[in-house]
Amino acid sequence: MGREQIAAELLAQNAKHEDIGISAVLLPDGMKGYFFVECSKSLDMRHPALKVPNLRGLVEGEVEYEEVLQYLNPEPAMSNIVKGSIVELTTGPFKDEKAKVVRIDETKEEVVLELIEAAVPIPVTVKGDQIRLIQKEAE
Repeated sequence: MGREQIAAELLAQNAKHEDIGISAVLLPDGMKGYFFVECSKSLDMRHPALKVPNLRGLVEGEVEYEEVLQYLNPEPAMSNIVKGSIVELTTGPFKDEKAKVVRIDETKEEVVLELIEAAVPIPVTVKGDQIRLIQKEAE
């Protein structure tokens, strides 16, 4: 996990140079540890082109288009966040801290937060992809 992009890029590069039947490689954002490979024939993991670092195995089978569609058009990270929502920071110095949304700047995709557990309310500005929604604004 965490090396999906490297493995997918190396596999795509190897597929260009050798005819192993791979026509596309899809690396979805929300899916850790996996990526999709479109191919015209069955893949043999012993083939030299498939000897890619961090590529551990193969899950064979067909995936319906409707299942892959959600990864082709992902919804924006800030689509569900509104003023007053409770969020959790996922990265940075305040990682795992809970905060309340004070202001949203949609053009810059930034959110101004106020840390809940801080003794003094500190406004913190972070990117929208650095937070995770815990609770929407109370009705």
